[in-house]
Amino acid sequence: MPVLKGAFIKLDAGLLGFAPDVIIFQFNPETVSRNPSLAFPTPPAEGSGPRNVNEQPAEPTESLGFALRLDATDALVSGDPVAGATGILPALSALELLLYPKSALLSDLFGGTSQPYQNPPGRLPTVLFFWGASRVLPVNVTSLSIQETEYDQLLNPVRAEVNVNLQVLTPSQLPEDARLERGAYRYTQGVKEVMAAANLLSPPDVITKTLSTF
Repeated sequence: MPVLKGAFIKLDAGLLGFAPDVIIFQFNPETVSRNPSLAFPTPPAEGSGPRNVNEQPAEPTESLGFALRLDATDALVSGDPVAGATGILPALSALELLLYPKSALLSDLFGGTSQPYQNPPGRLPTVLFFWGASRVLPVNVTSLSIQETEYDQLLNPVRAEVNVNLQVLTPSQLPEDARLERGAYRYTQGVKEVMAAANLLSPPDVITKTLSTF
């Protein structure tokens, strides 16, 4: 059975039309760092009375981090013409463009002048992070750290490691018309709740007995 690969799915593909761009990971990262955290409300003003810390204004946020390895060695050995001409630049470029607002890309391509401030501001591409059938999440790619480690004779990188940092977007952070992104978030949340319910089906006897004494 082939190994399932992680991927980024860029929904509004911009220059290539409305079909999504799928960036499949060449190698799955060995580890993924996940940091869920509460969305704390703004502290109340002095004299406003006590606040229930269990009341939250929105869904918890979550940041993700992992390292991707890119390597053109096998493609070069097999005589792949794209790898021979550009190394891993296509894959690196696709990852880097996840940080660029769509309007900025179109403006630069067609000769527009880049302005320091835009009204309305450019909108980042809509990206889904696919990590198996149980996790499909809308994200912003917040930063990339790229270490290119080998080059060909034309100075095209042929090996690199990319540290990727993501921020999961919750429904309260998404626009109303982002139906697919909201659907992906709710789907993943639903899977999480089903898995949590399965974990609760058979609690250890010692815990059950202890709770019964309360």
